[in-house]
Amino acid sequence: MSSLFQSTAISANGIRRLRASPGLCAGLARARMEDQPIAVAGALTICAAFVFMAFPGMDLVVSRWAASAAGDFPLSREPALRALRDFNRLLPYFILPCVLSLLVVQALTPRPRLLRPHKALFFLTFYALGPGLLIQAFKRLIGRARPYDITDFGGSLPFTPAWQVSSACSRSCSFASGESATAIALIALALLLPVHWRLATIVALIPLILAFSLNRIVFGAHFLSDVVLAWLIMLWLMTWLWSVFTDNGERIDAAVQRLWRRRNR
Repeated sequence: MSSLFQSTAISANGIRRLRASPGLCAGLARARMEDQPIAVAGALTICAAFVFMAFPGMDLVVSRWAASAAGDFPLSREPALRALRDFNRLLPYFILPCVLSLLVVQALTPRPRLLRPHKALFFLTFYALGPGLLIQAFKRLIGRARPYDITDFGGSLPFTPAWQVSSACSRSCSFASGESATAIALIALALLLPVHWRLATIVALIPLILAFSLNRIVFGAHFLSDVVLAWLIMLWLMTWLWSVFTDNGERIDAAVQRLWRRRNR
């Protein structure tokens, strides 16, 4: 499987050397992430889900920090924070057409320096399945009320922990956070870049991802678990799809070229 940050995964001998040296624990952790990103993302998702289910009060504590004494969320009225939310919502309408355009251009006039078709298809597929389908399915199936709608903050609906199926909400529900899912999807965009740019780009994106996502908590629109689990679920899906598309990259690129030539005969 293609590594996220380097062209080949670290060797088994390299991992054994890291294990033999306690001083290189950080290197071992990175090696595991590069060698088994799907397993790491899955394990983190399961651990976080367990923590939020075992300690549901964490969500209320964090939301109370953002709420006023009257129970509302005053920061939701801040113009700068509202502009930040709107910017996050508009980003997909800019990014998705750009990636689709690059796919079409590469299919029309293949050039080695342009985005390879399988990478563009990876991003479009991830976005459709992740923020587009999976998150919306969770919202409908789980039915969790948003913080500003629950009785703890002046609403009329009950609080329910993450993953607990509820009939409190029927549409536009709290779990999981769609804005957090689209924010973490920026990392998938970074994976389209050359290998030596990926890690630096992801590090640069982290403050933006945090700002977009945590903004939803201070608005009273999402609980902490809505945000964190949306991140982790999307990262798991991202790493799995990345492995599928990169392992079959040559065949996907060739198939796209053949399909385009047939349609233009």
